[in-house]
Amino acid sequence: MAAQLTKGQIDHLTVGDLTVSVQHSEAIDVSALLLNSAGRVRGERDLIFFNQSAGPGVRLTAGQWPGVAIELRSLPRDVDHVRVVLNLRDQQAHFGDFAPPIVRIEGPGGNPLYEYVIDGLGREGVVVALDLDRIGAAWQVRVLGDGYDAGFDALVTGHGVPVSAPGQDAGGYRGPAELRPGQEVSLHHVRNGELTLVKMALGWDPVRGRGSRKVEVDLDASALIFAGNRVVDAAAFLQLASRSGAARHSGDNVDGSGAGDDETITVDLARLPQQVTAVVFVVTSYKGHTFERVREAFWRMDDGVTGMQLVHGNLRAGGAHTGMVVAKVYRDGGTWRMASIGVPIQATHPVEAVPQVIRYL
Repeated sequence: MAAQLTKGQIDHLTVGDLTVSVQHSEAIDVSALLLNSAGRVRGERDLIFFNQSAGPGVRLTAGQWPGVAIELRSLPRDVDHVRVVLNLRDQQAHFGDFAPPIVRIEGPGGNPLYEYVIDGLGREGVVVALDLDRIGAAWQVRVLGDGYDAGFDALVTGHGVPVSAPGQDAGGYRGPAELRPGQEVSLHHVRNGELTLVKMALGWDPVRGRGSRKVEVDLDASALIFAGNRVVDAAAFLQLASRSGAARHSGDNVDGSGAGDDETITVDLARLPQQVTAVVFVVTSYKGHTFERVREAFWRMDDGVTGMQLVHGNLRAGGAHTGMVVAKVYRDGGTWRMASIGVPIQATHPVEAVPQVIRYL
């Protein structure tokens, strides 16, 4: 049975491997910072987060709840602290708006060691959950639970993580590109070479009505494939693969049930016919529920090979609308570019979205 910890409590660890996971009602990311005796990182590899899922002795886990696995014996000798950080994926949300997160620490074989509830949070979207401290040849766990309202980027740079200047192709911390509508990013340099595969992810949670009755909100992700201003192909819930096979849909989720991404679409850019000039990604609400009624609704674009997050957005910004044009990938000479659109529309089916998409080509 797990020992119950409280904020500020310290305990000596008797295991060499452990996993820290977090249970929460909202979508959450868990990160780790490897720090020296001065509380600073040694370099960019010492930040383990959604765009860099592993580092020396540490890796992110993808079980029922997000977490991080830590092999204490594998940590470099000049790492004196491992700091575990939580952040809400919805950057407009606050921990104080929801039930508090529950942190669980398990040893080898999933053996429960500790558990504690991070309560007393307010408008923060980021929390420093705990530290693991090296004490001679041993390690201890120190419960923190401190909210950090300046944001995740400010937290990691405050610990010395180097930051790439805008437009740099490599080096330094680069989180998801928070593109505002109309902003664009070239994709040719993402992996020191051509981006070949992109993945759109859509996620949302079931809505509870009166008396805890579940309201089945059915959101649909679609990729509309254009040659000029004409739709020539698509991948959507009624056609899971485009005719060329370049775009593939994971399958229709009708109520948002299940953890993580509910629908995904992968597009192999190299396999798109030469006549294709753009792929536009849209989200529509099949039963006409507006986005303001949907919980934890997000979209995300990833590098489909490495899994690196390129850009993401929050569907709640759509308000009283039933659809959104979220992003497009289009040819620009010999390279591909991505544009964030994020414009709400009224559409319950991707066919209804087509006339409203054309203006963004």
